[in-house]
Amino acid sequence: MKHLLILFLLLTTKAFAQGPFGDYAVVKDKDGYVNIRAKENVKSKIVGTLPNNTLVYGFFDKEFNPTNWIEVDKGYVHQSRLKRIFDFRAIEGKVQGNSIIFDDKDVKVTITKQKFDKTKHKITKKEHDGWAELIIDGKKMYGIEDELLPDDHYKSITVTMKGINVPIPKSAYDDLYQIFYFNRFIFYDEEAEALYIFANNSDASWAYLVCWQIVKDKYITRIIGLPL
Repeated sequence: MKHLLILFLLLTTKAFAQGPFGDYAVVKDKDGYVNIRAKENVKSKIVGTLPNNTLVYGFFDKEFNPTNWIEVDKGYVHQSRLKRIFDFRAIEGKVQGNSIIFDDKDVKVTITKQKFDKTKHKITKKEHDGWAELIIDGKKMYGIEDELLPDDHYKSITVTMKGINVPIPKSAYDDLYQIFYFNRFIFYDEEAEALYIFANNSDASWAYLVCWQIVKDKYITRIIGLPL
């Protein structure tokens, strides 16, 4: 049932967006790393490596990526060396007011959103060739049209893993807006003690995905996923 609900959330997001979204996955290879190839071919030049548990975002759908290779920063990795985060153990959350709480034997996460108050932020306008965008607190906005103010945003994300508090920097979420509803699942890789907090926010052409990665007692990264 949980996997069906997760699939529903993804399909709902894709339906509202202008193009298809990719998936989040992590490197899982028996060698402990995967080679990055310059081209989508096992005989292509090796231009780098990614260690196990590196988070990536890519397009796995055969309709949009028939090659089985996922594009990363420097080149391509074969998707057989990746495991999607949705294949890890799902932890279901409960909404309580403006927060959602995930409480599990290994993990506790509380995500809180709040209404956007323009009096508490520095708002400037950046002019482009023929259009302009609002910049909030010096950062580009995700989830809202260029010249509109958002309705809401993340207030805080708190994480505890096996009794240890894991600080999540404000910079990991303070440019993300339009949190219309909470995603009901996060994902936990027990072997690596890695946590993946996934969300799909906003709607229409401004929809976006985000995945935060925490490994053991350390915040590692976030990746913003945008449609094609």
